[in-house]
Amino acid sequence: MKNTKKEYSNGEITVVYQTDLCIHSEVCSKGLASVFQPGTQPWIKINAASNDEIMKQVQKCPTRALSFYVNMPEEEDREVPIAIESGLKVKVLTKGPLMVEGSITLVNTNGQREIKSGETYFCRCGTSKNKPFCDGSHNVIDFED
Repeated sequence: MKNTKKEYSNGEITVVYQTDLCIHSEVCSKGLASVFQPGTQPWIKINAASNDEIMKQVQKCPTRALSFYVNMPEEEDREVPIAIESGLKVKVLTKGPLMVEGSITLVNTNGQREIKSGETYFCRCGTSKNKPFCDGSHNVIDFED
């Protein structure tokens, strides 16, 4: 199959569709039918829902055939940074580890991939005997931020 990449923009966000990655699971159309309408032209109705709704649905694509980016404002409007809600949360715990909430792929130093979901705690103090994960050693050494 020929790799075709199509972009659909409303000026604020752009949804990118890569045909060679799509397995037609229908996660997009079942989750947000007003926007994702296979069999119609264009099949992505970018103005049929809010940017937030579209971004959240795109993130559910199991193959990443759908992705998005936030369009950068004109030069005069770039004073305010743009944050993209990825569905992941990283929290720095006081005197403790980094807590990552959500599903992630951890690539070990040997290249092995491991899926983590829920909450994963990563060592910040450097004394964990289970790196990169926290084992509570920060309490023993009275770790300060």
